Amino acid sequence: MQRNTLFLLFLLALWVEVFVGGATPTIASAADSPPRLTHGPMSGEVTASSATLWARGDRNGVMTFVVSAADAPAITVASTKVTVDESEDFIGEVRIEDLTPATTYLYTVTLTAATQTSAPLTGTVRTAPQPDAKSGFRFVFGACLGGQGYCRDAETGWTIFGAMASTQPDFFVLTGDSIYASGACPTPQNVPGAEQPVNSLEDFRARYRYQLEDSTYAAFLAHTPVFVGWDDHEFRDNYAATELASWNPQRLHDGRQAFFEYWPVSTSEIPTDTHRLYRQFGYGGHADFFMLDTRSYRDPIVNWDPHPRTLNPKTMLGAEQKAWLKRNLLTSTATWKFIVTSVPLSWPTGFPQPEVEGRDSWANFTDRSGYETELMELLFFISRHDIQNVVFLTGDTHWPFAISYDPDRDGATDFYEFGSSPISALVLAPPPQPDPSFNPTVLYAEGEFQGDLFNFGQIDVDNDGVLTFRIYDRTGAVRYQHSIAPTS
Repeated sequence: MQRNTLFLLFLLALWVEVFVGGATPTIASAADSPPRLTHGPMSGEVTASSATLWARGDRNGVMTFVVSAADAPAITVASTKVTVDESEDFIGEVRIEDLTPATTYLYTVTLTAATQTSAPLTGTVRTAPQPDAKSGFRFVFGACLGGQGYCRDAETGWTIFGAMASTQPDFFVLTGDSIYASGACPTPQNVPGAEQPVNSLEDFRARYRYQLEDSTYAAFLAHTPVFVGWDDHEFRDNYAATELASWNPQRLHDGRQAFFEYWPVSTSEIPTDTHRLYRQFGYGGHADFFMLDTRSYRDPIVNWDPHPRTLNPKTMLGAEQKAWLKRNLLTSTATWKFIVTSVPLSWPTGFPQPEVEGRDSWANFTDRSGYETELMELLFFISRHDIQNVVFLTGDTHWPFAISYDPDRDGATDFYEFGSSPISALVLAPPPQPDPSFNPTVLYAEGEFQGDLFNFGQIDVDNDGVLTFRIYDRTGAVRYQHSIAPTS
């Protein structure tokens, strides 16, 4: 019943966006015109008792967020105000606490400037179950939005988000490449507004605004909490932050600032680390998620693994993040442990010349430029401590896939990797085989160069903990399905 209600609310919001025109407002041209909310609303970082709410306006003012239970919209549960101004691109973001677990809330946002108040925008957000509740849930995940010219189609927009909404997910995990900063969106195929690559803070902001103005995408985010990570295209193709900090520190700074402005992301675990993105969140007793940052701490891609003289392994995670991951995997009591890594484990990526420019993913494959030694250390840790029911969620490949792994070659699957990509970008063909180092079995891989398989992943976990993974294409058709019972 809850999912059906959310889906009806989504359809209503989409009708308003398309026919009333709320998804693509512009900055006010006259000081005496009413203020407007231009982007959002959306929610993120949801827990059993809290959620982050986000919206953007068109001028300096005070943004008000009012929360009520969906089944009693006249009764206010929480109300908070935040001042917005030009320094943060008129964005308002608040953290709402003391909510009830497994409850659907309605939230309303308005912007007040001088004596005038904007028309309201509304959304819904459902809190997670209690941490010990072994109740079922469903989420969708994916990567790679608006790449290689596959931007906001002028006739259809991103209809794939309507297909996502129709599956009635509890939340959305965006694993990376939420924009393509180095790319352009040619017109007339695409909606105007992103014809040039990003080169400044305002360019970064404009690209995020361009993405969020798609009506179907905006309506989906208004009713589906998001957990978002970054990969390379939020900054620069196949980059390591340690290098970009030397080459173009302003671009790295601007990309980070715009990302944290435009996504409802919590970084409260280490307040002094202003760009920390790796974090853990749970969803009831059946799932813990470990969202990795595979860009900020990695060694240069072109380095060998291990170093030919020192024999030191390359790192993708850095010492602190790797220790954090091990520590939290070890203490997790959830049925499933989902490790969200923006780049795949065994597929060699680094298009178009990984053998020359270095492997961007974990796999070394036929040369020595990946990050496989560090991955081997992590997988050995998981095996040595008998950490059960581990699933890696990945993107980046530009084709969807499912892989089981048996690194000790005892005939039993030790962990799985499920990948979904692209939501809307160039579709590639899978290589003939992945890196064989950890004894992968490809259960499914589909795609072709210049093909049309925009896709997203969905994972259902039922009350008994049985996991079902599906790949959907943008029409909403199921391309693959696989179910797994947890190991006790």
